[in-house]
Amino acid sequence: MSGIEDKPIGRILISNDDGVDAIGIAVLQEIAWTLSDDVWVIAPSNNRSGASRSITLCQDVVIEKISHKIYSCSGTPSDCIIFGMTQILDHRPDLVLTGINNGMNVADDILYSGTVAGAMEASLLGVSAIALSQQHGRDSPIDFSASRLFGKEVIHHILDMGIPNRTVMNVNFPKTNPNKIKGMMAAHLDRHKLGDVIVDGNAPNHYRLGPLHSNPKTSEGSDRAVLDDGWISLTPLMMDVTSHLMLDQMPVLNFSKVE
Repeated sequence: MSGIEDKPIGRILISNDDGVDAIGIAVLQEIAWTLSDDVWVIAPSNNRSGASRSITLCQDVVIEKISHKIYSCSGTPSDCIIFGMTQILDHRPDLVLTGINNGMNVADDILYSGTVAGAMEASLLGVSAIALSQQHGRDSPIDFSASRLFGKEVIHHILDMGIPNRTVMNVNFPKTNPNKIKGMMAAHLDRHKLGDVIVDGNAPNHYRLGPLHSNPKTSEGSDRAVLDDGWISLTPLMMDVTSHLMLDQMPVLNFSKVE
């Protein structure tokens, strides 16, 4: 590894979408403290998984101090970053880390993920950001061993590469035995959503979203394929969602002047 290890990281701000009491954010704090002496946490007071990039409008957001440099926020992950930077921190962080999410954030999932959204909000505000998630099986308890073992090295590697403006680095750790993980590999987003499973709620006309109906096949070189092959996946995500290919091919529409 290069000299980045000798360069101290200044202030780190941590958030997530699983909530301030989630195990994953505690794991991320442990990793962050090996990187910096100035680590802050501002995370949702409750689980806000699936909040995507929503922000709270037309109602109050409540921020409460839990302990030294640790705060809860009644809003979304994006709210945490916005209000944290403006109301809690006396100066901007040098790095924002979000996660470690309980479950992978890959493929179409990143459009729903509050963990990714928090990192995107930081990027919009001009702060380098990395979103981190831990894959696990649906029927097995989540194990953060891979995240604990490789989290510091992964973050160092990304910072060594550099994070371009308005770009978020999306990291997913596989559920593979940590001793069998091959390394980290760049990967594109897969396409996996086929539909949603809807389950009945607890009263008439009440419904809930069940497990995602996902395509079992993965595309070569995608984040899901990389994870299945025992690699940590790394996907750079741009804030610009314009389809530039289509944009370049779209003709101009001129309106005839009415005399």
